[in-house]
Amino acid sequence: MFYNGAKCDIYIGKGAGKKLLQDIRSAKKSIKIVSPYLSPFLLSELITFSNRNLEVQLITTDDIEDFYGNYQRNIYKLINQHRYVDEGAVQLREKWKDTLQILRYCTYGLITMFIGATYFYRDVKVIFGLIPLFVLFFTIDLYKTKIKEKRIYSYWYTKLFPFKVYMSPDRTNLSDTFIHGKIYLIDDEIVYLGSLNFTSAGTESNYETRIRTTDPNLVNAVMEEFNHLMNHSNLPEKDIQFWGKRLYMEPIN
Repeated sequence: MFYNGAKCDIYIGKGAGKKLLQDIRSAKKSIKIVSPYLSPFLLSELITFSNRNLEVQLITTDDIEDFYGNYQRNIYKLINQHRYVDEGAVQLREKWKDTLQILRYCTYGLITMFIGATYFYRDVKVIFGLIPLFVLFFTIDLYKTKIKEKRIYSYWYTKLFPFKVYMSPDRTNLSDTFIHGKIYLIDDEIVYLGSLNFTSAGTESNYETRIRTTDPNLVNAVMEEFNHLMNHSNLPEKDIQFWGKRLYMEPIN
């Protein structure tokens, strides 16, 4: 998009995000953000805004700091894990457990009989009594493996609020599009554009540039661009199920 003649405020230097964060925290209706990188504590603020029933939308990339950092993650809080229980599989596993218990009782009984026969008969032929024991041991081990590996649960994931995680381009293919722009829309009335990411460094300590405007025509133009990027960009994105499987444990039973 291109726009000319907007009335705006310009800030250059450190602390470029101070006014931005004030406006975000004073939002009454909605917060919409495009930022390729995120910090955990700012991401947690978006979660708080969502819990206040504000409309929150986020566009970021798979280079997101919060995912690959070694510190506490918050990205998983944007993704809700749901678990489906296969009742048929549960019933089958319980039958296997009952069968396993019966096999164990049979094993105990055969061991007792074998010891008694060995003591009373003292005949080398008694050794053939080990054959059914070996069969029982093998069958018990088989059932234990089946029970352990039986899948009872399956999982799927949903988003806490609408967000897109676009894939970073292959470094060898410079024609791919990287979402590097930073856009902040607050209550569909205030727009911030500039260099600062939604990170602690970007909003506080980095030397950044930012433009703030409430020009209605520019706000509307940026809203259209954001909606296009959110809904109709056709850029490759990370699937929500992919993120869920990377972030959450998925025990099978």
